[in-house]
Amino acid sequence: MSKIFISEELKEYIVALDEGEFKQLETNLLEEGCRDPLIVWKKKDGSQWLVDGHNRLQICQKHNLPYKVELRTFKNIREVRMWMINNQLGRRNLNAFQISYYRGLKYESLKKSWGGKEYTQASYQKGISNTKDKKTSDLLAEEFKVGRMTIHRDAKFAKGLDLIGKKNPALKNSILAGKTKIKKSSILLFSDIDENTFKTIKNEADLSNKANILKKLTDGSESELDDEKLKKINLARQELNERDQLFEDRNERIQRTKGMILSAINQAIEKKNDQSLNELKSLITKLENLLLPDT
Repeated sequence: MSKIFISEELKEYIVALDEGEFKQLETNLLEEGCRDPLIVWKKKDGSQWLVDGHNRLQICQKHNLPYKVELRTFKNIREVRMWMINNQLGRRNLNAFQISYYRGLKYESLKKSWGGKEYTQASYQKGISNTKDKKTSDLLAEEFKVGRMTIHRDAKFAKGLDLIGKKNPALKNSILAGKTKIKKSSILLFSDIDENTFKTIKNEADLSNKANILKKLTDGSESELDDEKLKKINLARQELNERDQLFEDRNERIQRTKGMILSAINQAIEKKNDQSLNELKSLITKLENLLLPDT
C-alpha cells in the first residue's frame, strides 16, 4: 500500500476528538474493525494525502488493523478544503459552536475562490434557484436556513477562533468541543485584530481577560475596528506583552519584533496613513536597537 501523507493544514479542518471519544473509537475499531474507508486525495504526482479518517488511521496503525482506502481526485487544495468543510457540516452530532465554525469557514472559502468577493454564482449549489449574482452570504443563509447576518457572524467567529488556535491549538479544540465557558461574542472580538496583538493566550482565564480588554476598547461592538480603536489595542498589547518580555532573551525579542514588523508592513500598505507608517518606523527603530545595542 502506498504511503499516505498527512497535511497539518488539512488536519485543521477535522473536529478533534477528546480523550474519551478517541478511546471509544479505538474500542469500536478493535471490536468491529475499520469498516469505513479512509478518503485519500491522489494528486497528479501520484502522492496520496489523507482527507478524512485521521483518527481511524492513527488507531489502525497503532494496532496493525487492516483498513480500506477510497482514492479521490480534486483539482486543487481549495477543492479539498471545501469537500472537508461540507463533510464536517454533514455530521449529525455537531454542536452549535462547530456548526457556526464550519459555516464561517465555508463562507470564507467560497469568497476566496471568487477572488475575495462576496458574490458567486454558487454552481456547487443544487436546488437553489436564480443564484446568479447573489451574495455568498445570501446563498449560504438560504442553504442553512438562517439569516444572512448569522453567516457573517459565523465568518467572524471562525476567523477569531483560528487566531486563538494559532496561539493555543488545544484551547481552540476545547472551545469547539463546548468545554470552555467563553462566550461566542468574546470570540468574535478576536476576528478583527492582528495575530501579533497578543503574544500568547495561555488558557481559558487568560483568553477571558484579553477578551474583556478588547470588549472595553471596542465597546463590545462587532463592527470593524477603526484606527483609534486599533491604536488603543496596540497600546494594550504592548502593556500586556511587556510582562512576558522580561523573561525573553535577545534572540526571542528579535524574532518577535520581526513578526510585528511584517504585520505592520501589511497594515501600512492597507491603511496608507500616517499612523500605520509611524508604527512601522517605531518597530524598525526597536529592531535596530536590538541588533545594534551599542551604536
